[in-house]
Amino acid sequence: NKEVNLLQRDSIIYETNKDGNQTNAKVAILDRAPVSRPTVARDFYTLSIEGASQRIRIENPYFVPTTSIYKAIQKALKQGVLVEIMVPEKSDIPFTPDAMLHKLYKLYKKGAHVYLYRGGFLHAKMMTVDSTLSTLGSINLNSRSLRYDYEANAVFFDRKITAQLDSLYESDLKKCVRLDSLYWKKRSSWRKAVGWFANLLTPFL
Repeated sequence: NKEVNLLQRDSIIYETNKDGNQTNAKVAILDRAPVSRPTVARDFYTLSIEGASQRIRIENPYFVPTTSIYKAIQKALKQGVLVEIMVPEKSDIPFTPDAMLHKLYKLYKKGAHVYLYRGGFLHAKMMTVDSTLSTLGSINLNSRSLRYDYEANAVFFDRKITAQLDSLYESDLKKCVRLDSLYWKKRSSWRKAVGWFANLLTPFL
């Protein structure tokens, strides 16, 4: 598939040796560099999301994605894919929570399940797709990380590892509140206005 071809071109894929009844796992190192590999991270996320047929789970502290990733999520929702996104309710960066909620509420209205983590600051950066592919590492889903920073993620083509990450995701769900219409109505007009303005700054967040 397309994301595998991308990783074969721009990354290193390892075959891990397992003993007993466990199958071999393919692990790719997704290494993003601003000059030599500037688009590999956002291309990988875009292609992986576009290739989903059942479920996408995203857990990230800074969800203000580039246009291509955001459109890929919208497309997945239109195709009936279950999209679950978890972000912290509070952030350590000004404007970021407001910008995130502005975008996430739009995705909620299109069918996404959005969870706001209340168990402290959420710093996990992972995604699972269709229980077969998963990624974990340093990549934030914001413009700074996807466009300018040096980042690295491990990508796993393995059901067992993906299931373990799904289990961690489900554990974090117990400390979340849902973003829904009622939650949105409780936000002040001022905070909604800040979110609208902060959304204009997402290329710099």
